[in-house]
Amino acid sequence: MRLRDVVILGGGLAGLTAALKLKHLNLEVLDAASWIGGRTRSQRLPGGPWLNFGAQYITEDRPAVVELADSLGVELIHSEMFEDYYKLLLPEDAPTRAEVEAGIRRIEEAQSQPRPVTLPELDDVSFADWLGPMSEAAADYFDRITLLMNCASTIDLSVVGGLWVWGDQRTSPWNTDEIPHHDRGELVVAGGTSELAGALAASIGGRVSLRTRVTSVTENAEGYLVRAVGPDGERTLHARRVVCALPGPIAAQVFPDLPGWKLEALRAVRYGRWISTPIVITPAGRTAPPYPLTASRPLVRYNADGFLARTPGDFDNEGGTYHSFMADAAARVVWNDPDESIKSGALRMFLKEHPEYADRIERVELHRWELGHPQYVRGLMKHFALLAEPVGGITFAGDYTWQANMEGAVRSGERAAQQVLSK
Repeated sequence: MRLRDVVILGGGLAGLTAALKLKHLNLEVLDAASWIGGRTRSQRLPGGPWLNFGAQYITEDRPAVVELADSLGVELIHSEMFEDYYKLLLPEDAPTRAEVEAGIRRIEEAQSQPRPVTLPELDDVSFADWLGPMSEAAADYFDRITLLMNCASTIDLSVVGGLWVWGDQRTSPWNTDEIPHHDRGELVVAGGTSELAGALAASIGGRVSLRTRVTSVTENAEGYLVRAVGPDGERTLHARRVVCALPGPIAAQVFPDLPGWKLEALRAVRYGRWISTPIVITPAGRTAPPYPLTASRPLVRYNADGFLARTPGDFDNEGGTYHSFMADAAARVVWNDPDESIKSGALRMFLKEHPEYADRIERVELHRWELGHPQYVRGLMKHFALLAEPVGGITFAGDYTWQANMEGAVRSGERAAQQVLSK
């Protein structure tokens, strides 16, 4: 059986970036999904807009993503959909707003004082407890922001986690001059985020096997034995090295022989669920049949961001897509509800915000992400430095090993590739 130089587990941005840096080697990328790019999944409609089901916006603190896109010839276009999001979502009620603004000042002061992230008062205390008692409306504002940025409630997040996801940058809990930025403003990938993943796959010659789920990796005399199940049944691959870009809990299942400290670190990674419900709008003058609404749950927040995320452009002339999604707290409530109920709940919320589109709803799609977003939960920082540590010939990548966004995915893939080459 042919011995590969490296097998890469996971075809998201982390695994594909590692593959790009290692493309001169004999390699193969394996991914369980039917699409390329992991949580960057998107879909371009024929002659129309695109739908993003996952990661999409590229803020100024993500220069590695911009550099990667430029190197691959992937077009990035300016978008202001999330600029000043935390200001746009501020409560209108004056007393509540004052309460929230006092909390924001406290957050910004804490972000200006870098400290070890493993300190118990930062890692073991929830962000909610650190914020302290406040009105329900003020607490809901902070919860909404953290669910939007990390798919985690303030109860789930540690103090470090809350500081990490707040404000203009999400590279670090600390606002320091060392945080790298690009100077092109907020960007999105033209045609949908998976255009970037597709370009990465093409750059490595298409050496990606989709619908291929890895079941186990064990060490042998030549390196590693990778067992997987694909469209044609069971497969066994031999590799000198392995790059694991699987979600932390899945990695812990696939590598049964890892040392205890590594397994404990991987199992400490928790993910928030989210449900994407992109809503496609026709151009003005091209009405659509009434969308068939079904029953949905009352008082559930079927949209997390106030419908800020959307395709750039003129909706009246071109149409477009609102990339609606619901974050963990609400997603868990409706997770097992019928698709049409969830779509209807999202659309009801949307039409309450945008009644002008009532006769222009072309379609509503849905994707459930069980492992939606790695959360900065309490206790994670005790293990964080160990997540990227190699074990023998196995290196680890994934945004949860660096920072929980596309920038972290790309940088972690670059690091994993360098670890392979340095051996």
